[in-house]
Amino acid sequence: MSQSMNRRTFLKGATVGMLGATAAATGVLAGCSPATPQKTEPDQPVNSDVAKQPEPAATGDGASGEFFMDREKSEAEWTFQIAPDPIAETDIAETIEAEIIVVGAGTSGLVTAVAAAEKGADVVLFSASKAPCSRGGTNHAVNSKIMEREGLQPYDVQRIYERERTLAANGLDQRKWSIFLNHSEESMNWLIDLMESKGIPMNIETPAPHSLFGEEDPQYMPYAGHGAYSDDLAVGAGQPLVVNALAEILQELGGRITYQMKAEQLVRGDKPNGTSGRVGAVIARNLADNTFVKYVGTKAVVLATGDFSANKEMMAKYCPSMLSLIGDDAGEDYDVGAATTGLYKGDGQRMGLWVGAAWQHNVPNCPMVNVQQGTAAQPYCGHCGLVLNLNGKRFSDECAIHSYTGHAVLMQPEALSFPVWGTNYAADNAPWYKRGAWNAGEISVEDTLASWDKNVESGRFVKANTLDELFEQLGLPANEAKASVERYNELCAKGHDDDFLKRPSQMIAVAEAPFYGAKVGGRFLTVLGGLRTNPDFQVCEEDDTPIEGLYNIGTMVGDFYNNTYTFLMEGLNYGACVTLGQYLGYLLAEK
Repeated sequence: MSQSMNRRTFLKGATVGMLGATAAATGVLAGCSPATPQKTEPDQPVNSDVAKQPEPAATGDGASGEFFMDREKSEAEWTFQIAPDPIAETDIAETIEAEIIVVGAGTSGLVTAVAAAEKGADVVLFSASKAPCSRGGTNHAVNSKIMEREGLQPYDVQRIYERERTLAANGLDQRKWSIFLNHSEESMNWLIDLMESKGIPMNIETPAPHSLFGEEDPQYMPYAGHGAYSDDLAVGAGQPLVVNALAEILQELGGRITYQMKAEQLVRGDKPNGTSGRVGAVIARNLADNTFVKYVGTKAVVLATGDFSANKEMMAKYCPSMLSLIGDDAGEDYDVGAATTGLYKGDGQRMGLWVGAAWQHNVPNCPMVNVQQGTAAQPYCGHCGLVLNLNGKRFSDECAIHSYTGHAVLMQPEALSFPVWGTNYAADNAPWYKRGAWNAGEISVEDTLASWDKNVESGRFVKANTLDELFEQLGLPANEAKASVERYNELCAKGHDDDFLKRPSQMIAVAEAPFYGAKVGGRFLTVLGGLRTNPDFQVCEEDDTPIEGLYNIGTMVGDFYNNTYTFLMEGLNYGACVTLGQYLGYLLAEK
């Protein structure tokens, strides 16, 4: 999209039918994390301890893990819904005014701020983090100049969208999806131009290849995830490059940014935590000196504060299936990297509830889960060979996108699974694909075997000359596990999976020693949605009446997802942050 495109041109496509749109692909995590690469230790199995049910909370933040679990109690007894005492005007050390106040320095907040500033709006952005933040690194778009450059054709957007809508049980807001699907191409081209202005290249990330999930397959992933990259960050891990560049561009456009500033209360009707009138300001606490700053937005206050997964009380109410995976210390670090025990405590969602906002229509909220990587030949897949549970039993058709694999694993004892394979798996399951750019190529059988042995040295995999020795190292009951291997090998020889109907191409026997195995946990990544949100991204009350002056964007937006985040449209979460954030920024600038 050219920078001269006006709001009328940008917005008019929201009414265009889906047949006029082109491709799409799924995303990675949203929310905030440091925009600098972090070294991580090899993945460890998730903590599967069942969350205890403590006494009712004595405070109003609902973030301590102390909460009511009795669903018969009144709504008022969920402590996160109870507003704290208003911050007194006399406690405010400074007042800052701008047309648009954006809270949060992740992808969606920065895109909204840059788009508005580009159109001449006076924008102030503040964030509790110490720097621009991101995790993951792929941005979905139906089509783009990069796809055209690489010769990648747009996919059948109608079919892909119908699949997402079906998997969501038709429980997503189709009006917001219409905006995304009809405008993702021009928004992505806009982002590409901004990145190129900063010398940052972009390419398409490798999805699960067509050799495994062809276009007619229900798990087909189209080539449409756009990622920035550098010498240090591969395509698919380069979102820090994007948010750092956006922060620079915002300041060059005259926007102001302040970090380590945590939003505490919205001001509605000139009252902190007021419940009628217009939201005209947000009060924040300076984390460096604990003073309060009042940010007045003459046009809008935009919340882009990420998820609520670290708030155990909110998870108990809105996403209880993931509650047992949330850590007691989660949510304390606003610069957290990729985490599997909870990210943020729902600061923006709680502030909205305190001023009268309604929750989204769909409950439970949509979780994002996957499975630990390292044993799959295909990007975005779990291990597609034999997988056992803690009891030594096979439990599923293993050939699945890693989000679906993750759900299956989380249902197993202690939320653990144990891929088991023979040396023959390297050749029999070839080709092995490199992660990163779509044209990065394949990994040879020899390099695949070498990578397994490297994982054995690090302790991530185990290796043995006999199955008995392998199962002893994995801590599995030998008799049950050996019986499962024998049954699986019989089915492989038969060429038909009588037990779980796995596709024949993935029925590869555990045949040749030495044998390998791993302990792999399903992983919770984030929870999506929150406050009720209309197609102009205004936060709404229970009767869907918009709260004047209050908007939200990004992970917070209500009802964009339902059931589970599929990963089948690679980069969808960040892609929506880009397209919908630009849409909102332009809309606000021209109000």
